[in-house]
Amino acid sequence: MKKLLILIFFAPSLLMAQPNGLTLAETRAAVLSANPSVRESLQRIASAEAVLKQAHSAYLPTVSFAGSIGYMDVSVHPESDITNRYNDSMKQASGGLQASWLLFDGFAREARSLSAKYGLQQSRELADETRRLLILSATVSFRQAQLAMQNIEVAEQDYAFNTNLEGDAQKRFDVGMLPEADVYNFSIRALRAENSMLQTQLDYKIACAVLAELMALPDAQLSEGLRPVAAGFDLPGAVPELDLELQYALGNRPDYKAMQSGRLALEQQVRAAKGDLLPKVALTGSMTYTETEDRSVVENYGDYDSFVGITVKWDLFAGGRKINMVKQAQAEMCALEDQQEALRLSIRSVLRQRIDEAETATEVFGRQKKIYELSTRVRDSIEKAYRAGAVSITRLNEAQTDLVRARTGYASSYIACQLVLNRLDIETGRVMKDVL
Repeated sequence: MKKLLILIFFAPSLLMAQPNGLTLAETRAAVLSANPSVRESLQRIASAEAVLKQAHSAYLPTVSFAGSIGYMDVSVHPESDITNRYNDSMKQASGGLQASWLLFDGFAREARSLSAKYGLQQSRELADETRRLLILSATVSFRQAQLAMQNIEVAEQDYAFNTNLEGDAQKRFDVGMLPEADVYNFSIRALRAENSMLQTQLDYKIACAVLAELMALPDAQLSEGLRPVAAGFDLPGAVPELDLELQYALGNRPDYKAMQSGRLALEQQVRAAKGDLLPKVALTGSMTYTETEDRSVVENYGDYDSFVGITVKWDLFAGGRKINMVKQAQAEMCALEDQQEALRLSIRSVLRQRIDEAETATEVFGRQKKIYELSTRVRDSIEKAYRAGAVSITRLNEAQTDLVRARTGYASSYIACQLVLNRLDIETGRVMKDVL
């Protein structure tokens, strides 16, 4: 039912994309709207909000009711009358209210409230990190599907070319103008093109299955309208500078921000643990009423008492438990600081790699485009010469093979260039501006 509601909610945008398929932005939106990992992260935010409310409750008084009812059997042997023992049985019921309002606890209450606040902030940032990782998975699968679509197109064109020449060669063989080996040559190449189509179709199916899984679709299948749009071979964007990307990532990447929030939460936990070493002062009060029946001295009577005042509790010795709680929180905070520094170094290294890859991929794409354009001209020219009997079939085979490789390299270089630029946006966290 949830999946159906999600699909209905996003139906307008999906229907608009149905003629050509989903764009990358629409694919990301579909994944973020339906993937259960997003809903799980939202539940963790709700849990953190409940923890914060629990911490705030420590500022309010606690009121409790206590009651009991039962039978008592009393035996008294007073020193003033050592020769006698007095026995009595009675029915007793009691009830009362108790209230306590904590006034001071070494600021541990304040520290726990701040720790819960930073914990809630961390949960929200971790939810953003879940989205970021889902966007990464969706982007990689989307680009893989686009590459498979291009490879299918190349294989289909290669198959059509060789099938066409196979038919032409068969006609020329029938009239004795061409050896039979040339006919077999085109047949073999057509079969190889079919094999390439089968492999690329499998790659496409796998990429679509991964996307369907990310979208939480039943049967792990994408309908025609939900499949990725074909690559447009637009010019790649400019490659950004490392320092600017690193500065942006450290200020906006969700996992790095979550570690900062976690460190702030641990700082408050250290404060709370130190506060537990100090005395606790509370305003307390109670009101109790006791009713007794069947007592031999009187038929029944009731007792009433009340109390209001200040209570102080200071644990002078707890076996080292509290001081070690302070040390534990301090050690966890230091460990998280080291983990955050390791993440910073990792982010810097990854961004350096992505920028280097982007620069190289952009240059490779420009050259592959020229190679493809020249290979197309060469193949067309040689095909005309072959049909005129001016060149051999071997030279035509070489030209066709070069064209297939050039077309495949052109598509692969474009997808690689787009993917590395996409990943650069994802690694810095800049992509989150479009989804938050």
